Amino acid sequence: MTSDTLKKSVMLYATVDTFDIDRGAAALALRLSETEGASLTAFLLNLDANAPPSPDSRSLDQLRADSELREERNGANVELLLDRAAQGGVAAQAVTKLDHSRGIMGCVADYARLHDLVVIGADSSGMLSDRLIAENLLFEIGRPLMVVPSDYSGEFACPRIAVAWDNSRVAARALGDALALFPGIEEVVLLTIGGEKAILSSLDHDAMVRMLERRGVSARVERRDLTGRSIGDAIQDSALEAGANLLVMGGYGHSRLRDFILGGATLSVFAHPQLPVLLSH
Repeated sequence: MTSDTLKKSVMLYATVDTFDIDRGAAALALRLSETEGASLTAFLLNLDANAPPSPDSRSLDQLRADSELREERNGANVELLLDRAAQGGVAAQAVTKLDHSRGIMGCVADYARLHDLVVIGADSSGMLSDRLIAENLLFEIGRPLMVVPSDYSGEFACPRIAVAWDNSRVAARALGDALALFPGIEEVVLLTIGGEKAILSSLDHDAMVRMLERRGVSARVERRDLTGRSIGDAIQDSALEAGANLLVMGGYGHSRLRDFILGGATLSVFAHPQLPVLLSH
């Protein structure tokens, strides 16, 4: 097989509590896989730890019955996703069981490392929320992560991307990942946010644009101000104002599971993504 015929591989992570075939991460993963001709691995789990708390005490039999109902729902989700994938010509498989010897974080990360892109939501409900899983994956797998708003719907396309540009290693990694993943990109908007931190570079804006245009895309640099907003909100607002279909940025910080703190912009994206965001670390 030559490099020209290599297929991209996408992994979706969702639980029985956050899966929605028509919006959010599942919808985007399906449409992205269809658009890009990628294969799809759907990691769909029933995590009892994320079950909504009951206002009254439950017997062991009741808890077991609740878990069985959740398992049935998850099975229905798997069938629905595989059916939609087949309709779109997407080669898909589902993973529903964990290797508990590695723990949930280790098991999900093991699968994620063998894919080109991981698609996940940012819901914060439950002890093992999508957001907690996403934060861990970003810093553990060495692969780009796409965080999707829960209300996302529509077709997937990213002819124009906005890149949170600070001339750092992680920003360059994120830009490179986006250009490699999505050959349909036509325009790159480099966003710099004034009043946040100084950007040190031997290239002026015109030189940066020329370098990108050699890749076959049009490019421009836009400088925006914080104007009282957090850095994360300023970046996301600016991406939407630029008409971007996708925000691309480097992920700063370390996993909370290692007792470190996320960078401000990364934290904001996980807390309330306003558009699909590609993160690389």
